Amino acid sequence: MNWHMIISGLIIVVIKVVGMTFFLLYFPQVFGKSNDGFVPTESYGTTSVQNVSQIFGRNDESTMPTRSYGTVCPRNWDFHQGKCFFFSFSESPWKDSMDYCATQGSTLAIVNTPEKLKYLQDIAGIENYFIGLVRQPGEKKWHWINNSVFNGNVTNQDQNFDCVTIGLTKTYDAASCEVSYRWICEMNAK
Repeated sequence: MNWHMIISGLIIVVIKVVGMTFFLLYFPQVFGKSNDGFVPTESYGTTSVQNVSQIFGRNDESTMPTRSYGTVCPRNWDFHQGKCFFFSFSESPWKDSMDYCATQGSTLAIVNTPEKLKYLQDIAGIENYFIGLVRQPGEKKWHWINNSVFNGNVTNQDQNFDCVTIGLTKTYDAASCEVSYRWICEMNAK
């Protein structure tokens, strides 16, 4: 056997593997990351397909299809169990947050099931987000903005706060309506 040929061949293979690894790791950083094509995002059993406008050559698309039998959410919204959710990156007082959701044809999120609470809190992480749970000043009873009854517990409710956030503490937390927080909008998927 010709050991020199075998060793030379192995060295070439190793150099190609190392070179390809560096190419794949650093090529997107040099030329900017490209999001062309299908980029699935997992969302608790459902998958959204992003960048549809790039795939079909349209830049005016305001919705994106999901793999949930033809339902659609607006761009930058997350799909979960027939609903679309928007997590803001900016912060506003509760009233401004509610007004923003209304301009999008949605409401502040009504988090009325433990499963929905867990889903939203998993995404919220360490940030606090306003939701659609409030009480009238001076009252003790909480209600959703769709006037349905709230039967859970709210922490910090003895501090005369009349709005609620979710996120950091993994509970419903009373918060001042005048302090700026992020917010979550919700709408039915189309």
